[in-house]
Amino acid sequence: MISVDQELFPINQRPNREVVFDKVLTELNHPEKSLKVINVVGTNGKGSISFYLSKGLLKKYKKVGLFISPAFLYQNERIQINNQPISDNDLINYLNKIDYLIKKYQLHFFEIWTLIMILYFKDQNVDIVVCEAGIGGVKDTTSFLTNQLFSLCTSISFDHMDLLGNSIDEIIYNKINIAKPNTKLFISYDNLKYKDKINEQLINKNVELIYTDLYDDQIIYQKANKGLVKKVLEYLNIFDTDIFKLEPPLGRFTTLRTYPNHIIIDGAHNVDGIKKLIQSVKALNKEFIVLYASINTKEYLKSLELLDQNFKEVYMWI
Repeated sequence: MISVDQELFPINQRPNREVVFDKVLTELNHPEKSLKVINVVGTNGKGSISFYLSKGLLKKYKKVGLFISPAFLYQNERIQINNQPISDNDLINYLNKIDYLIKKYQLHFFEIWTLIMILYFKDQNVDIVVCEAGIGGVKDTTSFLTNQLFSLCTSISFDHMDLLGNSIDEIIYNKINIAKPNTKLFISYDNLKYKDKINEQLINKNVELIYTDLYDDQIIYQKANKGLVKKVLEYLNIFDTDIFKLEPPLGRFTTLRTYPNHIIIDGAHNVDGIKKLIQSVKALNKEFIVLYASINTKEYLKSLELLDQNFKEVYMWI
């Protein structure tokens, strides 16, 4: 497996951020049109939801593609079939195959991954693809996958404001407009507070909005996530909930050990995620020392303030 620390290809940056992905797909005769896709957008919970949904879909489909980001340990994690990551050889072969396109269009990091995913899943004849957006929705590269079965929207809150906007209305617009006309959009229980805004923004697209319930789960922030997945699977006549007994993917309230010290790692990286993490930790009724790391583009001061209010010891790295 290729570590996340290894440089697979240069991260290019087109100076004008021109949208070129449609030109790339046209040059390749639109391979994305052969893929039946479930798009997943939202601020928090996309990884957990995509993981559980892909597991559940295996009850009905023989080949389930999964596209997620970011990778946690290995780059290969981003592209999976039946929860098996793409091999090193396949990944490198596809990189070589599209090298001329990367150079011709100065493709960005996420555009490269999306293109490899499309070509790999097409060649492997997957039955359905669970496709997690990178950032936002309508402006995300994954929005070019137009053969949409339906879409899911997880919890919406503030993150990536430099790209999505500083108001909740702008962020909602960017997320939910991943939904194609005349399709269904399943919406997390966490977004009920935005129901009027969501309804108003999609009124002219003839999108059926399906709001979901909470699922009884020990990890507080997984209640809305699993409730969303459960509703989607029921819509597809899949009623086996054994998948919810599985541990969530790595980095989502993952317990490394419970003795002699209880150690948990979690990827919460915005204020809403930190709030939900605190709720889940508090439910354990134990004292924890917090080690917090963040990049400086996040609202780390607000997150630190919340952590400081709820834990006796907090150490940070920026």
